[in-house]
Amino acid sequence: MVDVQNLSVITQDGYKLLHQISLHLEVGEVVGLTGQSGAGKSTLLKALLGTLSRGCSISSGEIFVDDIALGTLSLKKHRCLCGTTLGFIPQNPMTAFDPQIKMEKQIVETLHLKMGMSRQQAIDQAKELLVDLGFSQPKRVLNSFPGQLSGGMLQRSAAALLLAMSPKYILADEPTSALDSENRTLLLKLLAQQKERAGILFISHDIAALSQQCDRVYVMEWGQLTETGTMEELLSNPTCEWTKEYVTANRSVSKEGWTWKD
Repeated sequence: MVDVQNLSVITQDGYKLLHQISLHLEVGEVVGLTGQSGAGKSTLLKALLGTLSRGCSISSGEIFVDDIALGTLSLKKHRCLCGTTLGFIPQNPMTAFDPQIKMEKQIVETLHLKMGMSRQQAIDQAKELLVDLGFSQPKRVLNSFPGQLSGGMLQRSAAALLLAMSPKYILADEPTSALDSENRTLLLKLLAQQKERAGILFISHDIAALSQQCDRVYVMEWGQLTETGTMEELLSNPTCEWTKEYVTANRSVSKEGWTWKD
């Protein structure tokens, strides 16, 4: 289980980025996290991954991963958990790959170092997952440099690499944001299949995806968790101001009686 207990993060000048955050994630469940831009969602992910920005630090609280206190680990041991125990799908896929190295080499080296796969095993696994994520020509993707692929293609490639490592816990940061409707559906289906063997923290503003994927959803506002519940409960009875605005902004509008004029 990933267990975040009363976690607070501050900058070097004392500004609080996170204040007393507590949440837990178990294998077999999908937990959603939503909230305004700048609320602290990415800061929480960085704390989990041991990649807090320079000048930021944990001022109180603790993070446990399968009863291991991350605060007691060296940075090297913490980072060793990344990939196989804590897997990350980034919001900005351009940061996931070295722009000067072809995709195949990056994927093969990662799977070799993290999973001990041979080159051919890594290529076969990557191709299979790329096909699952909607690529009809996975070989062309592997032979490309990152800059030759669109943001959506890189997003799916990052997801494929992450899923190939079969992490116990998946941290997905707006994983559908760069995808069209068809590929969004493919990725969400693949993530849903991982629930059988993994726990997933799903960060998103996508109400439909949060409703479809998540067992419960946390709302973050100004570095604090302001409410939690199923997406249905949050939609029907929002209590904090941001959630009320979020529900209003996403309410479906009837188009009956509309006419278009030039």
